[in-house]
Amino acid sequence: MHRFFGHRYLLLGGLLWLALVSLRAQDMDIYQRSPNDRYHMPAVPRQMTFEEFDLLGTDVRMQDIFASTVVPGYIHFRIYEKKTAWWLVGLRSAGYAGLAYLALNDKSLWLLLFDPTRSRWDPHYTADVSVAYLSAGLIAGTFLYDWIHGRYLLQKKQNRIRYKYAPVLSLQTVPAPGRQPVAMQAGIRLSF
Repeated sequence: MHRFFGHRYLLLGGLLWLALVSLRAQDMDIYQRSPNDRYHMPAVPRQMTFEEFDLLGTDVRMQDIFASTVVPGYIHFRIYEKKTAWWLVGLRSAGYAGLAYLALNDKSLWLLLFDPTRSRWDPHYTADVSVAYLSAGLIAGTFLYDWIHGRYLLQKKQNRIRYKYAPVLSLQTVPAPGRQPVAMQAGIRLSF
């Protein structure tokens, strides 16, 4: 009977996760955005590559975070950091391999991580606990690294691109075609 309730909670957790993933169609965002948050370029410079143009329009949205839970390195793949993304794939795969090892030996991850009544003197038990903690740490760590570092790196790359292609500010005024330059005036204007 105890195993039935464990599977019930696992099934309930899976259904809750699927419900949250289905919300991605709503394109929820966990970060507040203002309308002026994006950088608007009047024209695309000829020197700009497609990768740079794509990075300026990329945001880490809630749907990207959900995708990152399933696909290791998803955010790093989106921001053209393929070497880091493949490292994340390998590390998370090692975490999944550890979970597969525990499952093949009929070990419960929950009991290994959170059951204080088990015997700590069995050498197989301590090895299994080490595998459980390492696997859980690899899976959670690669997800958090992909999300947090990927978002930081994206913002850093976007700022570099903006700085590279930003127009040079000048104190000279250039009149519009067909208009005379206007001299600067000082004065006070009263209105009632």
